[in-house]
Amino acid sequence: MDKRAINNFAVKARRDLIRDITNKLGLLGIDEAGIQEKRAESTAEIEYYGELAYEISGDDIRLRRELVIHLKSRVADDWNTVLQDFIEEVAYTWFNRIIAIRFMEVNDYLPSKTRVLSSENGRTEPDILTEAFDIEDDLHGFNSNQRALLAKALDTEIPQDLDKAYTMLFIKQANALNDNLPYLFERTSDYMQLLFTPSYHDGVIKDLIDGIPESDFDVQLEGQVEIIGWLYQYYNEEPKDLAFKKKSYKKEDIPAVTQLFTPDWVVRYMVENSIGRYWIRGLLKKGDPRSEKEIAQSFGWEYYLPESADNQELLVSSSTPEQFATPEDITVIDPAMGSGHILVYAYDVLQQIYESEGFSKKDSAELILQKNLFGLDIDNRAFQLSYFAIMMKARQDNRKVLSQGIRPNVFDVPNISDSVDFADLLIKKADVVDTNGIKNSLRQLLSVFSHGDSLGSIIEINPAIDFKELQKLTKSNLLINEDGFDAIEAGKMQQTLRNMLPVAKILSSRFTIAITNPPYMQASKMPKDLKAYVTSNYVDSKSDLFSVFIERLAKFVGSNGLYAMITQHQWMFLSSFERLRNKINKQSIINMAHLGTKAFEEIGGEVVQTTAFVMQNTQMSDYVGAFVRLVDYDSQKKKQAAYLNAVNSTESKDVYRTNQANFEKIPGSPIAYWASPVAIKIFEGSQTVAHVGAAKKGLDTGENARFLRAWYEIDHLKQGEKWIPLNKGGEYRKWYGNHHYVINWENNGYALKHNSRANIRNEQFYFSPSVTWSLLSPNDFAARYTQPGFIFEANGLSYFGDNLTTMIAYMNSKVFNLLGSYTMPTLQYNNGSVGRMPYLEPTINLKLVEDTISISKLDWDTFETSWDFDRHPLLSKIAEHNRNWTLKDAFEVWAKEAQDRFNQLKSNEEELNRIFIDLYGLQDELTPDVADKDVSVRIADEVRDVKSFLSYFVGLVFGRYSLDVPGLAYAGGDWDDSKYNSFQPNKDNVLVLSDDNYFNDSRDIISRLKEFLMIAFGDDNVQENLEYIAQVVGKNGDTAEERIRQYFIKDFYKDHVSVYSKRPIYWEYNSGKKEGFRALMYVHRYDADTTGTIRMDYLLPLQEAYENALVNFESLVENETVAKTRKIYAKKVTRLTNQIDEIKLFDQVLQHLATLRIEIDLDDGVVKNHEKIQAGQKLLTKIK
Repeated sequence: MDKRAINNFAVKARRDLIRDITNKLGLLGIDEAGIQEKRAESTAEIEYYGELAYEISGDDIRLRRELVIHLKSRVADDWNTVLQDFIEEVAYTWFNRIIAIRFMEVNDYLPSKTRVLSSENGRTEPDILTEAFDIEDDLHGFNSNQRALLAKALDTEIPQDLDKAYTMLFIKQANALNDNLPYLFERTSDYMQLLFTPSYHDGVIKDLIDGIPESDFDVQLEGQVEIIGWLYQYYNEEPKDLAFKKKSYKKEDIPAVTQLFTPDWVVRYMVENSIGRYWIRGLLKKGDPRSEKEIAQSFGWEYYLPESADNQELLVSSSTPEQFATPEDITVIDPAMGSGHILVYAYDVLQQIYESEGFSKKDSAELILQKNLFGLDIDNRAFQLSYFAIMMKARQDNRKVLSQGIRPNVFDVPNISDSVDFADLLIKKADVVDTNGIKNSLRQLLSVFSHGDSLGSIIEINPAIDFKELQKLTKSNLLINEDGFDAIEAGKMQQTLRNMLPVAKILSSRFTIAITNPPYMQASKMPKDLKAYVTSNYVDSKSDLFSVFIERLAKFVGSNGLYAMITQHQWMFLSSFERLRNKINKQSIINMAHLGTKAFEEIGGEVVQTTAFVMQNTQMSDYVGAFVRLVDYDSQKKKQAAYLNAVNSTESKDVYRTNQANFEKIPGSPIAYWASPVAIKIFEGSQTVAHVGAAKKGLDTGENARFLRAWYEIDHLKQGEKWIPLNKGGEYRKWYGNHHYVINWENNGYALKHNSRANIRNEQFYFSPSVTWSLLSPNDFAARYTQPGFIFEANGLSYFGDNLTTMIAYMNSKVFNLLGSYTMPTLQYNNGSVGRMPYLEPTINLKLVEDTISISKLDWDTFETSWDFDRHPLLSKIAEHNRNWTLKDAFEVWAKEAQDRFNQLKSNEEELNRIFIDLYGLQDELTPDVADKDVSVRIADEVRDVKSFLSYFVGLVFGRYSLDVPGLAYAGGDWDDSKYNSFQPNKDNVLVLSDDNYFNDSRDIISRLKEFLMIAFGDDNVQENLEYIAQVVGKNGDTAEERIRQYFIKDFYKDHVSVYSKRPIYWEYNSGKKEGFRALMYVHRYDADTTGTIRMDYLLPLQEAYENALVNFESLVENETVAKTRKIYAKKVTRLTNQIDEIKLFDQVLQHLATLRIEIDLDDGVVKNHEKIQAGQKLLTKIK
């Protein structure tokens, strides 16, 4: 199955349908501005609409009127919402029907046996057009006009006539299918026909036939759920992407952001281990002599995970034969059914069970639809496709099922706005025993269903409601001979009840088994109504919608029932789910396939981590659950293969069996099924980190853009006064570093403390030395030492105490990471979890730890983004060589120094690991060895280090650094010339990046680079050093200088933005793609005259130099006789001409901005100032 083709089709189909429907509405005078009246020139026979005076006549006038009435009847906050929702509804209705017809025609399920979208013989015209008169009865006959239209089209074969005939036939087929699939092919509203014109020449139908192979729809090859499920998911792809960008969702976003097609093997795992397990237990209880595995194999259930022998005996002895009576007694619900994937495979398994009991496929198909399967969803689109998928599955086994009027028990949850008062007439007419009781029941139902399309299956219904009494109100004869307003409203109430009562009854029922892939949605993103309901009714699971469904499924199955799910795995470990885990520990986890990341092919990255499991809603104290650990396999296919190996091989190392009581021995009761007995004993018998110190969460500013800066953005002199160093987490790095940020703490944080969005936590720990770590990390835990003087933020959690040296050694050990993997495997290292980690006081050489921190600090400070950076490491030995050696030699010395540092740190870490492994008694589980990838100091990298060397050179040119003083020479404040003796900075704070030396002075970057290399490495080595730089980082060019120039023009700024984390301190004036003018400027030296200086002293002289060069190259072209050389000159003429044109336009921008004399405040930060000095013009290269 080509998922890319399916994706492309579904996304394009939605766009095309919405575009076409929107355009047609616009022609009819209906758009975002409202509903227009017909134009003045309209008559009784012809009406005109819009600026184009679009003409409609005949029946179309009536259809438009119906359309307007319908739109005005819809309830919404605003007209635009009404219109957009309506367009989406029309689009998905036709999309679903087209897909359904395609599926049915490929599998020969259409009652007429005639293709509607394509031709079985490969003709251009679909078979319904050429065989129309042969299938007239199947289409409910033709009237005289239709017959005439069809006859003319087939006779003349004029394309326009054929198109009109095809449109008529397509609509008639859709309407005729209402007899067979009434909940998908609802009788098409006439106005719907007005807005969609089917075509087999182009558009959605043509794209479907051409874009997706027929085999993808063939049940003998692919099975319908695959194609239907993927089409549904991809159709929602663009709405999902838009919704994900929102801070919180609206109720109409819920379907798009929560639908995810479940991998087929995971569906099989869930269904076989719940329905299959229930049935196998019954067979064993009834005395079946076969083993559990043999029974599963006889059904072909390859994902069934057998119980241990002890469990089998426990389960069989605790159940009674009456629990496992007949297949008809098994009830299965998927309360978030999506496109029906789970229900369809449940159908397959139930069909196998029925056959094993002697039922025919034909009879069991009906029974499964009527007695066994139940499904709910909030999305009408999903309901339509689930309904269709189940009916098609039954059609495979029972050819007459589509004509028997069978209504499967799948529904969309209705949204109801009716008042109970409208039921008065019904209650009066019906034979109701308890009038007040019925009114109260109705009032309760109408209240919860007033938000039905956002609450869905999590709605809980009072079990005391008498549905039999309520059902009496729906009888069709109640309103005979009644008329007037009350009767009309009572009739509407009857329809409301018919929609609501079946769903309410399902929501109040208990089922044998529940299976679902629930929606995933954090509480912070929930729509207001949903969040309020969850907060009130699901206190223990309110953090996410998936966890709410865990609690809801347990209620669906009642005591002793089985339920199976695939969810995100946070509930297993995070403290916010601890109360839910306490509830789960009063149930029994039968088995689990712990999937981790990349269980879904469509979700990359390391954030979404999932687990599939089967639970029984009863506590069996002696039960031993089976857990298959698949988190280390990096693809869906590898996880599937590993799971099957676990099922079939007793040698699999991925299977863990443990009693849930072990989880409660670990603080927070995480589902740490893979914890060894030794590890569990450590947790049981040790004090915790929180007993010896304080693990704390820091502040939230609520407005980082206002209160936080990268330290290099600000006036350096203000650091420590207004701006205070801040721990904010960061990348994986141990021992020391990640000091990037400062926070506005002026006047003891007055502005921050008076910001309503801020949360100031644990202020008593500010400025104290600490061990800090990042809240989120895709890697192992990594702790860093922080000297006094820092504040800490919510993402830079910190430990405070008298034992920082031993604590950082423990936290960076393999022991801590092993024990932490049981309590913090979700990539989130919150302070509560860290505080609950076991801690044994080590006997340790403190100098070993201090040296390790020092090594890491030395490494961190060799890079210019450290505020303790002294000078570039390639210049660290120039004094020893009297500034007379090569850059390549300097790199080799630096490379050895970095490697020695790396090796020493690795050796220190391994020694510390040995100490802690021995202390905790984990010699059988861990070795002291440290992988190179886990050593977080850097070894030399020639490309990176030469690029950083050039960055340091640019800093020297601007005076940020000096060869004569260590560290920062200037980053705000008063300029001091005395700091610059060896190498003078550019006086104008400008450095031109040009493809040639047009100035022959300090304005040219290569001139300055040569001067720097001569001073630093000696005059004799300048050319050799240029050649080395060009070899390492240079771009295209004939000489070293040309190649280095091209690096500065094309890559330097991009590299600078990356190194400085999108907060560049050197900004690039940029005229455009022709590279007419590029120049760097140091933001800390910027003033109101900088742009004017750039224009007068750099841009205009460069323009003049271009013009002089152009005259010269034009002369060379004219006089050159060698064709190849003339071509080179001509190319230069073209480039210079383009550059001059571009620079003239750019001059207009510079002239305008120079007159504005824009000033900046460094405290406002790079992002704001970068935008400010451009004043809406394109002046600078974008920060990206």
